[in-house]
Amino acid sequence: MTKTIIVRKDFKCKHPPKSERIKVNIKKPKKKKIQKGRPRKASVKTDFYSSDEWRSLRYRVLRKYSGECMCCGRSKKKHNVIIHVDHIKPRSRFPHLELSFENLQILCEDCNLGKSNTDCVDWRPDDI
Repeated sequence: MTKTIIVRKDFKCKHPPKSERIKVNIKKPKKKKIQKGRPRKASVKTDFYSSDEWRSLRYRVLRKYSGECMCCGRSKKKHNVIIHVDHIKPRSRFPHLELSFENLQILCEDCNLGKSNTDCVDWRPDDI
């Protein structure tokens, strides 16, 4: 933000000539971001998803259920969607089930983000 400061040598003149005006750059203080909800440790989330245990379990789930969304039926190969391995009962509320094969299902990104951690619907087929 640039602000013009007027310097007057004599107070008789209402508007000083341009040569007597000085432009000064003034920086506004940055606003602090307010964090909503409970504070999370980012490293805990990223550490889990990069762990060998999670990657191995994720691969087993993708192999068993053939990489197709269990809610809408879309897949990476046919529909070019992003596929997620979803926790049926969310990690945030059921941390003891985070590495349980029975708690995982395959959803496309749209279905998984729409579900969020508010729903515990099991979209897995009964016959598998």
